[in-house]
Amino acid sequence: MRRIDVVAAIARQELGDRLRNRWIWTAGALLLISALAIALFGSAPVGVTRLDGGGLTLASLMNLSAYLVPLLALVLGAGAIIDEKRRGVLDLVLVYPISTGEYFTGVFIGQYLALAAALVLSYGPTGVVLHFAVGADAVEFLLLLGSALLLGAVFLAISFLVSILAKDRSRGMASSLLVWIVAVFIFDLVLVGGLVLYPGQVPAALFGSLLLLNPIDVFRLLCFKWVGSAATPLGLSTVMPPLPTAVLLAVLVFWVLVPLVLSHGMFRRRVATDRLV
Repeated sequence: MRRIDVVAAIARQELGDRLRNRWIWTAGALLLISALAIALFGSAPVGVTRLDGGGLTLASLMNLSAYLVPLLALVLGAGAIIDEKRRGVLDLVLVYPISTGEYFTGVFIGQYLALAAALVLSYGPTGVVLHFAVGADAVEFLLLLGSALLLGAVFLAISFLVSILAKDRSRGMASSLLVWIVAVFIFDLVLVGGLVLYPGQVPAALFGSLLLLNPIDVFRLLCFKWVGSAATPLGLSTVMPPLPTAVLLAVLVFWVLVPLVLSHGMFRRRVATDRLV
């Protein structure tokens, strides 16, 4: 069997297992309700319900993605591979003539496809409502969805690394929650605190470089580039020099590849010595 066939078979199995899990659909439903609520009521005045397909709604959806997509990806991958080892499934799979790389890649692809399905089915109806009800820009919405899918890949890759470092699902879940809190809240608070404590003393280039250390900030900057009506003269865009779209995409791809390479290296060494858990 060719390597690509092996990876595809493992990915299909992993995807099927995740899609049979009620949790992924529950989380997807909550994301759908939140997205539709923003589309319907997010920009409404007090006491008035109206649709608004403008930049305010897209900006709200961008912020929803920045908060919930990383959490969904981290929770989904918190027990990746480790659960299979504890149930004995991994030992049975690796008896067959497949490499750890093929197994690892197939598991990641399968889990990512499940995550992508949840995101598309959650955001899709919202995009249809915005487009046909108020004429929202379909291209901008699709670019926002594409950015959210890339952000999900980043945090799913990080969750694999967290899972292997934690060695069991409970500690993996706790560590994933800590990663989410740091990425979503603490990191930006520290940067803003630095700007307040040292006004005018932080070079724009240094601040921009620090922002690249947080994939959520890179996601927001990418949305400001791609989703023009969601861009605002406030926030990040006022305190750092503009970065090319290619650079922002490269940084997000870097955030996918590095955790995967590190986690696969540890996975391969621990399987060889039977010390995965």
